[in-house]
Parts: sequence; C-alpha cells; structure tokens
Amino acid sequence: MLEVTVTESSPASTLLTLSGELAGTGAERLLSRLDRLLDQGHRYVVLDLSAVSFCDSSGVSALVRGHARASAAAGGLRLSSASVQVTRVLELSGLARMLGLPSTVVTP
Repeated sequence: MLEVTVTESSPASTLLTLSGELAGTGAERLLSRLDRLLDQGHRYVVLDLSAVSFCDSSGVSALVRGHARASAAAGGLRLSSASVQVTRVLELSGLARMLGLPSTVVTP
C-alpha cells in the first residue's frame, strides 16, 4: 500500500512524501493525486521517495506519466530522494537523471 502525503506546499512547488510500495494500485494512487494537484493549479511537484520500499514497472510508468502530465501543464516533476532499491530501478530505467535524482554511480 502506498501513502501519499502533501508535506509542503507553496506557490513555487509542492512536496509529496511517498511511503510504501510504488506498484499496482499505489501507482494509480500517485497519478490520481498528481492529477488533483495539477487541476488545482500546482505546477511543480517534488516527490520524496526515501520511504518507498519497492517500485515495479507500474511505478516507473506512473513517474513517466506524472512527469509528462506536469510538463503538459507548463510545470515539472522532480525527485528529491529515493531509497537505495528505488534509486537502482530508476538509474537502470534512465529516469533518475530525467527526474533530477542525484546519481549514485561512482566514476573513476
């Protein structure tokens, strides 16, 4: 089960804190919350994924779709942090960089 909480909100951006699993119905819950925020005029959304324990392909898809929806509303979607497991999934999928997540890849 995924919990989505508005942690901070200002005219500049809205911070959502997610906890649990970003998969299946959790992915749909995130998209539904993003849609409501965008409909209410929030344009820039930051997601804190540090308490997300698991992310599957539906979670990855939700992040891509959320990014596209925010961009279409003349805004943006960024990640502030993610757990080690989720960071790995996002780096392998190429989303970490697109969503502004700092890289954990060590270069020699």
